[in-house]
Amino acid sequence: METKLIELRGVSKAYDVAAGKFLALKDVDIIGAGEFVAVVGKSGSGKSTLINMITGIDSPTSGEIFVATTPVHNLDQEQLAVWRGRNVGVVFQFFQLLPTLTVSENIILPMDFCGVIPARERKERAFALLEKVGIVEQADKLLRIYRVDSLAGGDGARAGE
Repeated sequence: METKLIELRGVSKAYDVAAGKFLALKDVDIIGAGEFVAVVGKSGSGKSTLINMITGIDSPTSGEIFVATTPVHNLDQEQLAVWRGRNVGVVFQFFQLLPTLTVSENIILPMDFCGVIPARERKERAFALLEKVGIVEQADKLLRIYRVDSLAGGDGARAGE
């Protein structure tokens, strides 16, 4: 039997708002082994809430969440912080990179915090990751020169050269 990478069982999330309870997710069951899933929907439909549940940023009101074999729903805040630092990468919709650091230094910074990758391997790993997404040529560029949203390439990324 294949291990499921992400599994949600009956996950619900309710928020307390001025008008009462707002149910953002209701009895969500998802993702078996080998499946690809796209999460789509209009604004306010629960996409971000779902991702926050899977990554342990927020906790479900009810239900169970497993990532690999980790029962994310049972971890306390300290355990979640350690688990996220070693296992999860999240790029937020409104992210903040440090403009005084280069592109590769911004990638290395989280490696410094979690301590999983030996210091001597971090720069090489950052360059390998940039190579995977096709922007290794931007590795040593300071972000303050560029609009961060133009790092994907094209003329906007080279405007500061």
